[in-house]
Parts: sequence; structure tokens; C-alpha cells
Amino acid sequence: MGKYQRLKDLREDKDMNQSELAKIIDTSQKQYSRWETGEYTIPFDIAIKLAKFYKVSLDYIAGLTNDKRGIGYNSKTTVKQTYNANNQTVINNIKEK
Repeated sequence: MGKYQRLKDLREDKDMNQSELAKIIDTSQKQYSRWETGEYTIPFDIAIKLAKFYKVSLDYIAGLTNDKRGIGYNSKTTVKQTYNANNQTVINNIKEK
């Protein structure tokens, strides 16, 4: 179990203390503190609540990526750009046949 520094950073970015956040996710401040410090592993359902609250991916909370949208996102390429590029490739392949 490691420290969940991202949880602390996200909470502080919202100018909240542990008690305030604990109320939002329906737990005690003590329990939340144990998750934030890594004393206990965060249950998956709580991690989902936190990701939704902060509008970030579970990957970001887990520290697997620095992109708040999650693994697989390239900050220089949007999903729309990728979609358009893929469609253009299909169109070009059809034209060539």
C-alpha cells in the first residue's frame, strides 16, 4: 500500500479538508485519512466516487498517468482528431479501390 498523494493534491486543489470530503463520499474523516495516507487500500467503489467528484480518471488517482483523462490520452491529440484521422484513412482506402 502506498500513499495516495494524488488524493491529497486533488482535495487541496478544491480547498477542502478531509472532513468535508469525507462527508461528500459518506465516510468518516478518520477512514478517509487512512485511504489518503495509504494505511488502507481505497475500495473500488470509493475510488469511483472520488474520480467522479474530481472529474478525473481512476488511472490518474492511482498514479498510473499524469493525464487527468487517463491512460491512452495524448494531450496533443484529442479524441475528435483521432476519430477524424481514422475516418479519413477509411475514406482514402475506399477511394483507392
